[in-house]
Amino acid sequence: MNTKGQNRTPAERATIGLALSSGGARGAAHAGVLEVLAREGVQISAVSGSSIGAVVGGAYAAGLSPERISQEWLNTDLPKVVRSFLPTFPRAGLSSGGGLRKYLRSVLGNTRIEDLPLPFAAVACDLDTGKEVVLREGLLVDALRASAAIPGIFYPVPWQGQVLVDGGLVEPLPVRACRDLGAQIVVAVDVVPAPSPAGTKRRCLWQPLPVRLAKEMPTHTSVPSNLTNLLEGILADRSGAERSIPGIYSILNQAVAIFQQEILRLKLTLCPADLLIQPNLSSAGVSYLHAADAVRVGKEAMEAALPTLRHLIEGSAESGQVLETASSGSDAVLSIQSPPRCVA
Repeated sequence: MNTKGQNRTPAERATIGLALSSGGARGAAHAGVLEVLAREGVQISAVSGSSIGAVVGGAYAAGLSPERISQEWLNTDLPKVVRSFLPTFPRAGLSSGGGLRKYLRSVLGNTRIEDLPLPFAAVACDLDTGKEVVLREGLLVDALRASAAIPGIFYPVPWQGQVLVDGGLVEPLPVRACRDLGAQIVVAVDVVPAPSPAGTKRRCLWQPLPVRLAKEMPTHTSVPSNLTNLLEGILADRSGAERSIPGIYSILNQAVAIFQQEILRLKLTLCPADLLIQPNLSSAGVSYLHAADAVRVGKEAMEAALPTLRHLIEGSAESGQVLETASSGSDAVLSIQSPPRCVA
């Protein structure tokens, strides 16, 4: 690409930043987004990330190709997951995070953030104060470990007198950090889990039972056939009664999703992105062992948002209008807003 004067393309003249959200295994979608951006020749000038977004963004800022990052996701198998989350039962978390740190170091080496080819910021949370901590210098691997130190799962990371944990607690999608790196246009990718109905699976198991009983039990002479009618009536009445209570794991997951979505909504109100991409991961079998679906959905979401991004690059922000898209499938819904500004 040319990089001098008027011969530079709009994509080269624009300072485009990428903000990648937290979201655990859903973060594989970030790799799909990166692949499409690279394929389309979109030059990223700065990257910020929180939790898994920091891990993916840090790898990209360190020079790993999007294809290599996707392949790392696809190469994830059960032994690798077990090693990353290997229980060591220290007093501050189920895992010391040593396995994850060893893996990150094998991929990224001893690179320091300030020496990266791209400006990069990882967001973590100060456990003592609850305040956001933006890491823009120091060992990259340690910064990524701090940003992804899920409380109770991974041991917190000591950092310059602070004790740091997962950045998703305070800044699930670090748009402000990306703007502070100098980005004029911020493309934000949101894979933060949303609340979903809990406690419904148990009811679904009951629904086909009356039909099966009515079909099968009359053939057994030892059981009165009218018993099936009795059970059908009882179960039919029960199906419309109060819903079952979800288990503790579902309740905790739902609680985390609720407060993360509220934090995300507030943060984006205070500091909106120019382009918001929300891959539709609701139907994808998201897990660390099945990353291919999430990578694919990330690609589809970014492809749907490309017309909006091109519009931004061509200078719609300079005319006082900003286009925003929420890519939840193959169609992109566009709306024109005022140029985003972060509220202090």
